[in-house]
Amino acid sequence: MEAAKAIIDTDLLIDLLRNKKEAVELVTGLEKANFLLYTTAINIFEVTGLEKANFLLYTTAINIFELNHGAHKSKDAERNLQAIDTVIRRLVILPLTSKSAQKAGHIYAELEKKGQPIGLRDTFIAAIALTRECSVATGNIVHFKKIPNLKIIE
Repeated sequence: MEAAKAIIDTDLLIDLLRNKKEAVELVTGLEKANFLLYTTAINIFEVTGLEKANFLLYTTAINIFELNHGAHKSKDAERNLQAIDTVIRRLVILPLTSKSAQKAGHIYAELEKKGQPIGLRDTFIAAIALTRECSVATGNIVHFKKIPNLKIIE
């Protein structure tokens, strides 16, 4: 039986970095449910204190952008950039492929037609999730719920 796959959105990763209880519990729950996590920007073992997890850690190029953008705006940019680099070396980066870019173009156009546009970055992340048959674990329900057939983990 193939494991379920989930992309952890940047908002939850930031909450994990801040050791927020809800985010830690969500990730721990996903691990216990034997999810294969496609994640962005954090070593979940360190944040949650898990000794062993049954999932692999991935990231997307979009989430690396978001993390670097935030780090460059922060007061302690150098330390934050170093932390990101350390994590990135431990992750496989999922790119925005031609297939996911085409899917993103379709999603974005359909949402614009409905008068419900969302940000391009969320559109790209959703398209990567859909083309890789992943759910998205996020606190950003408002944007992601607008995308048909996208499975969301709250």
